[in-house]
Amino acid sequence: MLKLKNNHSKDDQASQIVSWGHWFTLFNIFVVILFGSQYLLIADWPHTFMGRFYAIISVIGHFSFLTFVTYLILLFPFSFFIHSSRWQRIIATVIATLGISLLLIDIEVFSHFRMHLNFSIWQLFTTEKASFFNSIFIFIPSILLLEVLFAVWSWKKLRSLSKRRRYAKPVVILFIISFVSSHLIHIWADANFYRPITMQRSSLPLSYPLTARHFLEKYGFIAENNYRDRVVQEGNPFAIAIEYPLGRIKFEQPENPKNVLIIVIEGWNDKLLTNNMLWLNNFAQQNILFTNHYGTSQQAHLNDFSLFYGLAPNYYNSILVGHKPSVLLDVVAKQHYNLGLFSTNGFAKPLYRYALLSNFSMPEPKKQSNKQITDYWMAWHDEQNKLANHAPLFSIIQYSLDNKNKKMSLADLESDAKKLDQHLESLIAYLKLSNNYENTVIIITGSNDIKIDEVNKVVIHNNDNNFNRDSLKVPLIMAWPNKASEQITRVTSQTDIMQTLMQDVFNVTTPAQQYSQGYNLFNNNSRQWLVAGNENQIAALYDDKTIVLDAYGRSKIYNPEGKLQKHETISLPTFLQIVTENRRFMVVDN
Repeated sequence: MLKLKNNHSKDDQASQIVSWGHWFTLFNIFVVILFGSQYLLIADWPHTFMGRFYAIISVIGHFSFLTFVTYLILLFPFSFFIHSSRWQRIIATVIATLGISLLLIDIEVFSHFRMHLNFSIWQLFTTEKASFFNSIFIFIPSILLLEVLFAVWSWKKLRSLSKRRRYAKPVVILFIISFVSSHLIHIWADANFYRPITMQRSSLPLSYPLTARHFLEKYGFIAENNYRDRVVQEGNPFAIAIEYPLGRIKFEQPENPKNVLIIVIEGWNDKLLTNNMLWLNNFAQQNILFTNHYGTSQQAHLNDFSLFYGLAPNYYNSILVGHKPSVLLDVVAKQHYNLGLFSTNGFAKPLYRYALLSNFSMPEPKKQSNKQITDYWMAWHDEQNKLANHAPLFSIIQYSLDNKNKKMSLADLESDAKKLDQHLESLIAYLKLSNNYENTVIIITGSNDIKIDEVNKVVIHNNDNNFNRDSLKVPLIMAWPNKASEQITRVTSQTDIMQTLMQDVFNVTTPAQQYSQGYNLFNNNSRQWLVAGNENQIAALYDDKTIVLDAYGRSKIYNPEGKLQKHETISLPTFLQIVTENRRFMVVDN
């Protein structure tokens, strides 16, 4: 007697399981979109209609796509191997519960730190059991119950749901249109530097919106290299929004306002000061010398950014794309100072043209020698002194010792330092002769953006990112009216200068935490670490180590000499302290 296998029954069962899987996935798409819409509340809400429209359709398209792909990869194949509907529903509810739980954890991480969940962050938080995850784990049984109830109900009502398939088609079409159009809109926004859309690039987890710059350049839709030039000039369009300052800047008008002169020397270090700039070294001994002062970056423009904004370099792109001027210069303008700006490169860097000095009319940049800008500053100062009852003076002089376009010999660098020493001597002598020295705050600092090859005696541009202490250390000299000469040995940072000026010269009463990450140089504040970094990394310099975090929360630890400590890991409290401090000005819903 022949025994025939009932393949038709198995095919029908598999067909029912697949059909149920579609409805279960559709239900979870709605659940995931509902939870995922919280990202719209956490991230900075765009100010334009196009930006808001993109935000909404990207949430709909992205989370519907993620949910469907999860079903397609993890659940759909089981429909042909597991013929038990009960086991299929159990597996589906477990996968859905785990997926939604991970989404809720990611939302919590993103709301605190503007980072998405990855292996490094997961390992860190699960190892040390972060307390703010507790509320999420309370919801997991509720999510599981919801998934079980729908799984059972939808299986029982599968025949009835199948008859209403036509109502689901428009919804599915909406999801597809949202997904495709969000990527097409992002291609357009990326090519046109449309920030209300590009700044949302990192708002959603596992989101990689399309760009087509090479294609558009190839076929002439956009000018070749135009995009890269704009990134250099105007900052990374994907930089997230920040709120700077955090509050309105208030000040009391000084009765006897002081003049301010800030001198910034690029390619400078303690060795050049001690060995080759004898007059300036003597001047430092007679005034206020900070012997343990550190810049925030080996890149001069980022170090200057911290000097004038009082912020760590990781805020640079957000400031640049937002064209936000420094509150320091805003206060200078409101207190009616006359502003004088002098630079060997004409303040050609984007930091000055598109942010710091964006409120001022700037001439075309041109290169000038250190001697020329010294003479120009004296002529400007003399012209101001001839004015009756002239306003107080605020001036910035930017000197340069290193040639960034090619290598230079160590002998040339030392020779340039000696010449600059003479220019500074004549500048201060002029200031004393003009009877303004006693009423002028003079700040002399710089950027140590050079590396010296001791073997070949050649000076090259420093591009290291290990934040070595020696390469970050820069001189800081101050001549301050009515302050005695002294050597201050405690550790100080380039971010401290701006806050000191705001409080001790311009009488700003707004709490410093509203506009700066630094400390007042003349207050004996103890600090846990020095802040440093670059455009994509945060560095915290402790006494015994340097911790570097990237934009994804991944960490590297170096010893004070800059050697990577491969087996040392960051602790959760330290991670929280560093990230919280360096996310203070970012628009985050807590």
